[in-house]
This record gives sequence, C-alpha cells and structure tokens, in this order.
Amino acid sequence: MKMLRILIFGVVALAQLAVPATMVWQRDQTLKQGRIWKFRTAPVDPVDVIRGRYIALRFTAEEFAAPAKFEAGNKPVYAVLKQSTDGFAEIDHLTTEAAGTDDAVPVESVWWWGGKQQVRFPFNKFWVAEANAAAAEHAYVENNRRDNQNAYVTVRVRRGDAALDQLYIDNQPLSEYLRAHSPQ
Repeated sequence: MKMLRILIFGVVALAQLAVPATMVWQRDQTLKQGRIWKFRTAPVDPVDVIRGRYIALRFTAEEFAAPAKFEAGNKPVYAVLKQSTDGFAEIDHLTTEAAGTDDAVPVESVWWWGGKQQVRFPFNKFWVAEANAAAAEHAYVENNRRDNQNAYVTVRVRRGDAALDQLYIDNQPLSEYLRAHSPQ
C-alpha cells in the first residue's frame, strides 16, 4: 500500500512539472523557429503607457476592413496575417482554424461597426528591466506619436502560437536605442 502511494505521488508530481515545462518549451520553439512578422505600433494614452516594468502596446493592424461581423461562438479566433507593401503585418481575415501555419495568431474579437473589425492581440505588453523602465517609456512615447511613428515590434509566429520578439525604436532594438541615447 505504501508503494502505491509513492507511485501515485510520483505520477502526480511528474504531471505537475510536465505541464509548465511543455508550455515553456513550446514558447521557446516559437521564438527559435517561428516566422517573423513586423507590427507597426500605434500611439497609446501616455498616462497608461507603463505599469510597473512593461510598455503597453497597441497596433495599427488591430483594426481592419471587414465586410461583415465575424461570429465565432465559443471557438478560439485567429487572425490570418499578410504582409503589406511596406513590410508590416496586416490582418487578411479572421478564422476559427489556426491550421498549424506560421501566419495565424490568436486574437480576441473586440467589435465590428460600419465595415471595420477590431481585434486585440495577446502580445500587448513588452517587458523591460525596472532600471530601464523610465527611459524605455520615454523613448517609446517620443517615437510613437501621430507625427513621429518610429516604433514597431517583431512577433514570431509558429503553428498558431505567437510570441513577442523585440521592440524597435528608430529601427534599433530597444536596448541598443537606449544605449545610444543615454547620457554618458
């Protein structure tokens, strides 16, 4: 009887470790092997740009022309991406099937009105080190205004999974931009 309890404990402990390990492995595989998509960011209310140690992101691609409201019921919704002429990601259409491709990302359908559909991407926070948070916020706000939109992110997509890769300001990764523009 004691051996059975130890065996059951071992199986339960192994299962509890396997679930988060699998999630970490899948995200790592997405970051290593996923297709890279560039998303142009949109201005965010400066009062809510940073909470703690992340930069809140909005994307111009989250709103797109759609002839009719997309109804998915209780099924997960995916945005099928296409590349625009300027090299940035745009939403081609919404679907409930990710189909294991590198061009579909999970989204939350927000609203539809007058031929426009809005969705929310799951990668809307870029985490930064606390020591760099104030400088990162300032750099993002200054380079993401309506008259000066020099910020974008790269997102890796693999088999319907999406992972935020890097925030670029003025075509430089955030860390390099902060190093180049920090007072010496």
